[in-house]
This record gives sequence, C-alpha cells and structure tokens, in this order.
Amino acid sequence: MRLELLEPVPYRTLGTTAPPSGVFTSAPAFAREGRRLGIRGWLLVMAVACTLLGQGEHSRVDHRFRAPSTTLQTYWEALRAGDADGAWACFVEGRRDVPLPGSVWFLPTTDDLWLSGYRALSVSATRVMVSYEVHYRDARNGDERMFRFGNELVRVRGEWRIAKPIGEASMPEWKPKECAVDS
Repeated sequence: MRLELLEPVPYRTLGTTAPPSGVFTSAPAFAREGRRLGIRGWLLVMAVACTLLGQGEHSRVDHRFRAPSTTLQTYWEALRAGDADGAWACFVEGRRDVPLPGSVWFLPTTDDLWLSGYRALSVSATRVMVSYEVHYRDARNGDERMFRFGNELVRVRGEWRIAKPIGEASMPEWKPKECAVDS
C-alpha cells in the first residue's frame, strides 16, 4: 500500500499550522526597523522627562549642622543656654547619656562663650575628628577662661552630628574666690 496516494482527510488537521509560503509584504511588529522620532516625538519625550523632574525627596540641611564647626557651636551654645533638646539634637542618635546643660560644673554662669583653634582630622568623607578650644568669660568677675575639647563628628544625610567626645576635657585651673565666710 502506498500512503502518498491517499488523500488527506479534510476534517482532521493535526499539529501546528504551516507558515504561508512566499514573501511577506510587511514584517511583524517586533521585526520592524526602528523609526526616527520626529519633532512631535521628541517634544513628547521632553514633556514626559520634564514632568519627572523634581519627583524625588527634597533634601533640606539644617543650617546649624551644615559644617562640623557650626554643629559644635550649636552644641556649646545649647549647653550655655540650658537647652537640653538643642544639645541632644546635635548628636547622631539624640543620645541621652551626653552632658546635660548644667552638668559641665566648671562653667560658671556666662553670657559669652566662643570656640576657636579648630584642628580637624578627616578620617573619611563622612567622619572627622575635631579638637578645639572653648573660651568663656565669667559673668561675675569678667575673667576669660579656656579649655581644650575634642569630638568625633559624622555626616548623616548632609548634616554633621556629634558621634562621641574624644578623651577628657582639660579642666581649667580652679581659682577659688576669696570672700569672708561670715559676712
């Protein structure tokens, strides 16, 4: 028996359909050549790009923490003024184990406090060690005093914060006031 002489059964087609033979007049959508964008196309791309500008989170750096020196000035001014929240805001984690205002017992009441003699050692782009002098004027007798101190500061989201103190503060020389005991 010769199977090639048998006619196909019209109601039964098995398998996938055969591709049409001959030359395609148009290519499928995925195989077309890339077309150049016209002026309208580029204007549409520019409009979409402009709507996406400014969609990210806005960065706002507090001016009090823009540099290590301004952070330290803010901290010591908060201690001088007795502002505990202001002093805690200067630290990385808002640490509660830092000196409270008034706990720097050797500082007398003063209206005048300033920092000078900054020496900075950059450890990395986001970490710096700073030593400096704290100057103050005693409000009672007008004597100017000074001691050296140091802190490690880190940059967090563009703001410099105090990580920890470095060593101990060199305490100023104690000068007792001479006054009569029974007066």
